[in-house]
Amino acid sequence: MKIAVEITIFGHVFSEVVDYPGTPKSHAEVIQWLIRQTDFKWVNYEEASTEDKMVYHLEPDIKH
Repeated sequence: MKIAVEITIFGHVFSEVVDYPGTPKSHAEVIQWLIRQTDFKWVNYEEASTEDKMVYHLEPDIKH
């Protein structure tokens, strides 16, 4: 079954129509499935190496 997914992360909206395996029985089931499909990466911004800053497109002069 195809489902439409919209995810907002820090104000950035991602929309996609995806193939869901089967028919979801609840909102929670879809959320669990989405989490399993998602690859999360993070880095300590203040301690990031030059390589990580390139991978994550972090600008060294940005102040947070």
